[in-house]
Amino acid sequence: MIALDLDNTIICYDESFRGAAAKLDCLPADGISLNKASIKTAAIEKGGNDLWTRLQGLAYGDGIQAARLFDGCKRFINRALDRKIKLAIISHKTEFPAIGPKVNLRMAAINWLGNNQLSFGPLLPLMFCDSREEKVERVRTLGCQVLIDDLPEVFQCPGFPKTTRFVLFDPTGSHPEWATSPRATSWDEAGDLVIPPRK
Repeated sequence: MIALDLDNTIICYDESFRGAAAKLDCLPADGISLNKASIKTAAIEKGGNDLWTRLQGLAYGDGIQAARLFDGCKRFINRALDRKIKLAIISHKTEFPAIGPKVNLRMAAINWLGNNQLSFGPLLPLMFCDSREEKVERVRTLGCQVLIDDLPEVFQCPGFPKTTRFVLFDPTGSHPEWATSPRATSWDEAGDLVIPPRK
């Protein structure tokens, strides 16, 4: 089984974060490229972690409508299913934002997946966990051979199974020096790393 992370791995939130930052008046200065990292820096500089937490609630909640599927993700999924490889989406997304409107973030994600034709049911089950530790335990109990995730912290979490191959999904090149495990800058590259070629 290959486990796939959801936020910032399957779902690209660049436009969601831009919209949320505009609403909260914390866009980076002109000339700075607009992405999640630069918006996070600008939000923390303006209002600390509270503002950044509010911004995330907007981006992952109502703002998810502006999000898009990462290029190549459907191609990866279809390629894996064609090889009869089991897949699962495992996310440690919280149910509600810590600050701000009480929007159900998990339902927002489920609706987004449906709108983007990623409701495969038993072929692509979706599992939510309440913590990073619970996510790692779910990966272990499912016996996942691979986990594709954008957060190095997941791999570094105590108890991460030694039998699971971790692939860091890094489309923006945020971790260029990562060498602890394989690193993929696109879904096509991830597929080449973990899906056997057709015989």
